[in-house]
Amino acid sequence: MAPGEEVRMSDNIDVETALRASLAARARHTPAADLLAERIIAGASAGIGAGVGLVPLRERPRARQWRTWTLPLVAAGAVAAVAAALVGINQFGHTAGHKPAVPLSAGPATPTPTLRPTSAATSPSPPGPSGSPAAGSPTRPVPELGPVPVNFTVFDLTFASADEGWSLGSGRCLSGSGLCTSLIRTTDGGQTWHGVRPPPANVTGVHGCADPCVWHVRFATDQIGYAFGPAAFFLTTDGGRNWRRGPGGADALETLDGNAIRVAARNGCSPPGCVYGVQTAQIGSGTWHDVGLSAATSGTSVGVALARTGRRAFLEVFGHTAGGGPDARSALYTSGDDGANWTSRGEPCPQRGVETDSTAIAAANDGSVTVLCRPRGGQRPQFTSTSTDGARSFRPGNPTLGVGTVAALGAASSTVLLVASDDTYRSADGGVTFRRLGANGGSSPGPANWIGFESPTVGRAVSDAGQAIWTTRDAGLTWTPHAFR
Repeated sequence: MAPGEEVRMSDNIDVETALRASLAARARHTPAADLLAERIIAGASAGIGAGVGLVPLRERPRARQWRTWTLPLVAAGAVAAVAAALVGINQFGHTAGHKPAVPLSAGPATPTPTLRPTSAATSPSPPGPSGSPAAGSPTRPVPELGPVPVNFTVFDLTFASADEGWSLGSGRCLSGSGLCTSLIRTTDGGQTWHGVRPPPANVTGVHGCADPCVWHVRFATDQIGYAFGPAAFFLTTDGGRNWRRGPGGADALETLDGNAIRVAARNGCSPPGCVYGVQTAQIGSGTWHDVGLSAATSGTSVGVALARTGRRAFLEVFGHTAGGGPDARSALYTSGDDGANWTSRGEPCPQRGVETDSTAIAAANDGSVTVLCRPRGGQRPQFTSTSTDGARSFRPGNPTLGVGTVAALGAASSTVLLVASDDTYRSADGGVTFRRLGANGGSSPGPANWIGFESPTVGRAVSDAGQAIWTTRDAGLTWTPHAFR
């Protein structure tokens, strides 16, 4: 098929490849079953190590933990993989202009890396204002920039400006064997990367992600950053020289407009699902304030996605029938005042004679928000639906995206949308039509795990099982890769 040729997205997607790629880029997206199961069975361990750009942690003896990629198998038949946008889509943070780091917490969504200048978002700790980070939390000086570790794999990606970005992941330990937690940084828009001091925590694939385990990273400025997971939360206010651990954890967090919005499961998760809470704080502050949210966040919720643009914030709570619910419809909440007040909008996808569930979300700099809609049963094509009025109403695109797994959704504007499955597809008319970019020619990210835009023209994508970061400066028409080996 020639590049640029209009096509219907292939239904015969290599599911195994897509799943492995999505899980490898986890920081940001995992099947709903994975997230829920991992939280229910996770044990507790801790340790601290050192190294430039790498933090090896030693485990305490503990009950065996399932490897992350096996969890969907354990829960198979109970919870199907849902694109967070569930599988791979929401693992990266989503904030228009400050795009999310690689795919959000598990659950359908977007949330995927943070791209535009803004503050980073993290999921809230348990309800109630969080105090300042605990005294005695490990802090260490940042050494000179080091090399990017061999076999570096991106789990999350965040940009605080067009030039300054960070990626959380794992790589071969600089000393000894095995994998270590790694944080890398760019100051030239992704052309070159260097290893820097990471938070003292584990990531997926490093010691079973024993506590403290983080999935995501967000930087609001070149000094203020957050690293977090469902049960761990770290804050730096000096560019990573010191990381302080605070109470609780976060499933999603995005920063923008001088504040941070944090979303976290209240009192953990247990069958049939999770109950989520929202907190806000000024960027860099360790004091969090609870925000009221309706009871629709309870029941069979299995994950969340958070997206921001301007003063608008969009929180999507994903549902799933595995928890005993009658349907898998999601609940969308919107705020027009930086998360201080929220309105429930219900399921944003139009119902066309069959239950249709939103599985991913992305916000753009023009104030719009787009969701990916999947008819239940997997027999009807997927489509996008976009709102330009704060999610009061949505305009659906044509059902041309096929029925295969969509692993990434990105929005440069209300009209320029990108999705990725077996390849990357671009729409210039708000989802009415999509054109294949032609990855075989090397001009696009191909089957990307995450796509996000920090401006109407500048965007990033993660592909190659988390070992390549792509940059576009023309709203997704052409892409340039930076590969890690």
